[in-house]
Amino acid sequence: MAEAINRDSGLQDEFLGDEEFLKYYAELNHLLRSDLKKKAREFAKKLIIKIANLLVGTGVSRGTLYLRKGIFSDEIDLDATLENIVCNPLEDLEENLATWDRQREEQGFVIMFDHSYSMRGPKIVLAALTVAAIAVYFKKNYGVVAFSTEVETVKTVTDKVHYEVLLDRVFDLPIEGLTNISGALATGLDQLRDFNRTFGLLLTDGGWTSGENPMAVASKFGRLNVIAFPPANPDKIRLIAEAGRGTMEFVEDEEQITAAIVRSLQAR
Repeated sequence: MAEAINRDSGLQDEFLGDEEFLKYYAELNHLLRSDLKKKAREFAKKLIIKIANLLVGTGVSRGTLYLRKGIFSDEIDLDATLENIVCNPLEDLEENLATWDRQREEQGFVIMFDHSYSMRGPKIVLAALTVAAIAVYFKKNYGVVAFSTEVETVKTVTDKVHYEVLLDRVFDLPIEGLTNISGALATGLDQLRDFNRTFGLLLTDGGWTSGENPMAVASKFGRLNVIAFPPANPDKIRLIAEAGRGTMEFVEDEEQITAAIVRSLQAR
């Protein structure tokens, strides 16, 4: 199929315009001739960023709720208000109202994604989409770590990198090696050492086949959510999420990734 696309300009237009372009791009990219490969990558980056922006527009709440006394928001806590009235019956009703106030917080975030040999094909595109969604959503104070046998920092939390440059770094990674989850978590956690609240997201399609058992380092995150793909053992991967007091999403179908990203960002 790739050979035919390389030769036929009509097929090239069909390839770039196909509704499943990203899937085909992931499978055929390494077989395309250099000029078409460059064109396809640019189109893939723009499409991924577009999808990421749509994802972020789904309305993920930011900040933590704090109970306050007085009128600060429309989120009234009735039980706390009644308790205030009983304790302070002579005060005005407005003074006794207990409302929830959502305060913005600075927190450090790091995404750690697998680029081992088993992540070849569509799964690495799903990882790229997740990275782009994280970049669009957080905009700052987020880091990106890639891992296979070795661990590589793609972006530090203080780096200011354009989305397309970040995706270039992701797509330039070789899809090879084993799965060093503990090394990735340790590198990601080190990036968050200056933050009081630490949030991590791990993407992988397998158990740890290199490095140490990741449970100890997973437990050091304030929260560690996990998105896993087959052939990972969901029961084994869930142990990492539990150690990190996080959630685990098992994505068996490519179409499930968008909902998994949104739920992972909401569960903070």
